[in-house]
Amino acid sequence: MGSIVDAAVKTYIDAASERDPEKRAAMLDACFAADGRVVSRSREIRGRAAVADEIAKLLEDPLLVRVRVLSVIDTGNTTFRFRSVVERSDGKNFEFFDAGEVDPAGRISLLLTFAGPLRDAADA
Repeated sequence: MGSIVDAAVKTYIDAASERDPEKRAAMLDACFAADGRVVSRSREIRGRAAVADEIAKLLEDPLLVRVRVLSVIDTGNTTFRFRSVVERSDGKNFEFFDAGEVDPAGRISLLLTFAGPLRDAADA
């Protein structure tokens, strides 16, 4: 049996690919805090509704093939991390590293997302 952190992250990942808006909304209600945040280098998305809007925009992209997880979902008592890729039909794939925190209710309260693969230290 998985942890509440594992369940929240898996549900979030599945929601990012769910094309039915009602199912997606129910999934996000279950896994993402109402006031949760997604923070990237360039912006902050605050609140479940704003996250839902961003996922809807992603899924409207006619070039989107799928969102695929590249790594294990590594979880702790309240934290997680994983790698993923957005695959497109034009061959442009976008890799991400995500890490975050789940609140006591079992919902993601913070998601830090980093676009692009990390360079090796030798290449820096």
